[in-house]
Amino acid sequence: MKVIFLKDVGGVGRQGEIKDVADGYALNKLIPGGFAVHATKEKVAEHQKRVDEQAAARKKEEETLADGVKSLMNQTVTMKIKATEKGGLFKSVGAADVAKAILAQRNIQIQQSAVQIDTPIKTVGEHAITISAAGARSEVKLLIEAA
Repeated sequence: MKVIFLKDVGGVGRQGEIKDVADGYALNKLIPGGFAVHATKEKVAEHQKRVDEQAAARKKEEETLADGVKSLMNQTVTMKIKATEKGGLFKSVGAADVAKAILAQRNIQIQQSAVQIDTPIKTVGEHAITISAAGARSEVKLLIEAA
């Protein structure tokens, strides 16, 4: 019997997959347990439509993110952080801090994994960082000012 998995079932199928399984297993375990539904033509068409919509939404999100990353090219992001008189910071600035600053100043949601900093920033001044996401790459100036 062909079924569409609604949940992951270890060793049998993953959510969203359409697979042939034994009739007894489908009728006695998968369907009553809410793990799968019988794959009729209508259900398969509905499932395919949902998959296509999700793919289109993901593609649109990636394009939006890529445009956002490209718009950051040669821009300056400013952060004010407590620092010593000599210019050393009380806490280092990492990728998560930069991602939050970009969201606050430019309204672009970037994952911290997209922010590439060679070493954590521990001094006041201008630093070069790279943002890479959705196939786009931008060099950004990070200006750290003493608060």
